[in-house]
Amino acid sequence: MSRLERAILGLAIGIACPLLTFVVCWWTAAAFNLWVSPLPTGVIVAAALAGFGLGCLLDAVFLRRWANGFYASDPRLMAVLYLGLSVIAVGLCMGIPAGTFALGIAAGVYRGRREYHRGADAVAAASACRRTAIVAAFVTAGAALPIGLLALQSETQILRSLEAALGLGSNRLGGIGGLSLVGVLCLLLAGMQYGGTRTAGCLAFRMGASDPCQGISNHG
Repeated sequence: MSRLERAILGLAIGIACPLLTFVVCWWTAAAFNLWVSPLPTGVIVAAALAGFGLGCLLDAVFLRRWANGFYASDPRLMAVLYLGLSVIAVGLCMGIPAGTFALGIAAGVYRGRREYHRGADAVAAASACRRTAIVAAFVTAGAALPIGLLALQSETQILRSLEAALGLGSNRLGGIGGLSLVGVLCLLLAGMQYGGTRTAGCLAFRMGASDPCQGISNHG
């Protein structure tokens, strides 16, 4: 692994770890406040800051080790991290799929580089990137679906603007037409995610290789 790639990994992990611990501690305290027993606002803030501090401490102790062994990590652990970050992305982006889409692209890059560093051939790498793209497409579309359905139930300016843009009358998107539109948009989003993730994985696999592995995108 080159120094540049190790530095990029270190930066990405160094940012992701405190973000994850910050949000987990924050949301845990908020959930306790909502469903178990009321907590002072200061306690929730303190929990969030403690989570951020824990993430920084973990970075200080383990960051170099994590960066060096990133591509050899347990795939199940990476899947859990991907899903966790996707949930956070949905929350931080307020339902807009930009965050989950970007994470899907990152997942493709990771899979491509993982296959490259383990010495996979073009056919095996293509198959692995395709599987990752399928998962990313399901995650992104699956996260967008409930947001779209929720939007149909709310009288939002966005919904009214969409009805006007499509030349529909008021509340026309509240029935089967709205459900159909949400379904089509989610399918389009899934297709975009699949193509983007697979392409990112292909490019990441070929990057820096002495054999550019022509034909990776033609297999599978």
